[in-house]
Amino acid sequence: MGISMIWAMAQNGVIGRDNSLPWRLPRDMAFFKEQTLGKTVLMGRKTWESFGGKSLPNRRNVVLTRDRHYEAEGAEVIHSLEEGFRLAAEEELMVIGGAEIYSLFWAYADRLIVTRIEETFAGDTTFPELDWSDWHVVSETPGIKDDRNPYDYRFVIYERTT
Repeated sequence: MGISMIWAMAQNGVIGRDNSLPWRLPRDMAFFKEQTLGKTVLMGRKTWESFGGKSLPNRRNVVLTRDRHYEAEGAEVIHSLEEGFRLAAEEELMVIGGAEIYSLFWAYADRLIVTRIEETFAGDTTFPELDWSDWHVVSETPGIKDDRNPYDYRFVIYERTT
């Protein structure tokens, strides 16, 4: 079925700070939920733990970790890219982070769903440096800025060109 990756990113490439998001954008969280509901979401251990070790409702939660003894109540635990590829053969696999997991799956992704926030933020995690020349924009929607969503942002969907 394929591999999609979804994330929000500041202008300076920041995607996280202290295992959390450095911004608050409720409309982005709603967009994330809309894009992932009913699908399989694959994440690394740190991302899983950033959710408090709780599964995202109405989604098949999969945690990829090197730790063979790791347990994640409410999620399946896998230990290799190959196990992730088997899941992607059955259904659309939504890779949701973190940075190391994005790097592992980048070469195999078919679609990217990116919230581009038009601000810079301090953070300790940035999206990996990547070659964007293999991707083209298939849709771009400006986000609605208001009291609860104080930044300019846009939802951009890319597909691989090659």
